[in-house]
Amino acid sequence: MATTFNIDGQQVDGILKAPHWIQNGLDKEAIAFAEAFGQELTKPHNPKKQNNPDDKEALTTSQIRNVYGEVQRMKMKGFNKSDLLLLKPRLAYLTERKGTIGSKEFRKVIEKALDEVLNSNNEQVMETKFNNFANFFEAILAYHRSFGGK
Repeated sequence: MATTFNIDGQQVDGILKAPHWIQNGLDKEAIAFAEAFGQELTKPHNPKKQNNPDDKEALTTSQIRNVYGEVQRMKMKGFNKSDLLLLKPRLAYLTERKGTIGSKEFRKVIEKALDEVLNSNNEQVMETKFNNFANFFEAILAYHRSFGGK
């Protein structure tokens, strides 16, 4: 599985670029990455299971629903750094519980984006970055679902 995609003739690595998108807001490149990554997360990644629609190596929507639900709750009730800090252990649990290639790659990108939010010195800046993070997460999830993620 990859976190690097050819976007407009350039190789874009989501792990490296996520902090930029969280700091500066989403742009065309971020959305193109979310589309490519969302699609990649729906694919089977074990060559022996390529024809199996129930391949357990692909990331399922249910695997990320709880974490995404927490992000949405934070958006509705207001930003809270303590709640945001808890997303990292939730992502770790999700990854280790299922152990799929898709969940591990998803965690790498989302944790890098989350770290950018948490490394902010100013509460107002942190809240702005959180909103960018939430939008980035939502874009990946939306494309994942649109490409048949279950």
